[in-house]
Amino acid sequence: MRSIWQCSLFFFFLLLPAYAVAQASLDEITPRIRAEIVTVRSSDRPLRQGEIFDPYYYFFHAALPPGKGSYPLGTGFVLPDGQHIATSYRQLEGATSLEIVSSRGKVYATQLLGADATLDLAILKIKGPKGKLFSGIDFGESRKSRLGDSLLVFGNSLRFMMTKANLSSLDGGEGAYGRHWLIDRPTHPGVAGGPIVDTRGRVVAMAVFNPEGPTDFGTALPAALIIKSSQQLIQSGKITKAWIGIVPKNLASLDDLDHVHGTDIKGGVLIDNLIVDGPAAKAGLQISDFILAIGDKSLIQSADLSEFLEHHKSGETVTIKILRGAKGVMKVQLLLGELPSAQDLPNASQLL
Repeated sequence: MRSIWQCSLFFFFLLLPAYAVAQASLDEITPRIRAEIVTVRSSDRPLRQGEIFDPYYYFFHAALPPGKGSYPLGTGFVLPDGQHIATSYRQLEGATSLEIVSSRGKVYATQLLGADATLDLAILKIKGPKGKLFSGIDFGESRKSRLGDSLLVFGNSLRFMMTKANLSSLDGGEGAYGRHWLIDRPTHPGVAGGPIVDTRGRVVAMAVFNPEGPTDFGTALPAALIIKSSQQLIQSGKITKAWIGIVPKNLASLDDLDHVHGTDIKGGVLIDNLIVDGPAAKAGLQISDFILAIGDKSLIQSADLSEFLEHHKSGETVTIKILRGAKGVMKVQLLLGELPSAQDLPNASQLL
């Protein structure tokens, strides 16, 4: 009995150093993140449609007094190359000139290279002396993240702040945030655009503010999507994605759908609306059509549709399998379009 206890104790102390290496203390992580996190601001008052994304209004419940030399927009963090900033695109709304302020108070002019509005991601280029001005923060492997993982959320729109959170969902729901995570702490304009790091201090997501999301949860953009999109934005200033031009909706239950009983349908995506002259409208798809499959991929929810489109290019013709009410299951040929740039994305007036 004693030998078993001694053997167990031996393996406990053998594995303890490896666990310690995998973890980092707050005293180690916080200064490192603080040095690579920035305030994104505008020298001109942004022409916002409302105050909901305004960090100053979030903290003080009042508009920033006139006469200020700069206007806070949100948080950003330095990418591993030390020369580019990732931040929230929606926080930049209405801003005409952008600059960043480092944790040491140094101000740098920046250039907006491009944005992916569907992800709420913008990439800024730091203007300044040649060479690496920052060290940058390394990315973690967000695809290996699991529910319940411990996370640290950092923000610096007006003041440096940190909060602890846990990963609550790998599925952000329907619509624009279908590929985002949910965490168990609300995200807001004070942290939007800030890094979310794991227990080793590696960026696994970026905080975004979704005013239409669940009140008690926060929304986070996984690092894998940041990495992929930022590479395209840095190289070409735009995201090249296939697009079908619909407003998708996930159904809480297939019982909400007519004419589905007695079939082997397990899931799909409801067309909640269509973009005028978009690829889906041109192909003859209609509002309330239920998309069962696209190409050779069966759909369970809108995230499956987004994943399919990420691996295909505009100009390809695909077969879409739909359920159309009493007419039953049918197939439609659709020519994939190219997702418009962030500035050219259709608005409500362009919906059917």
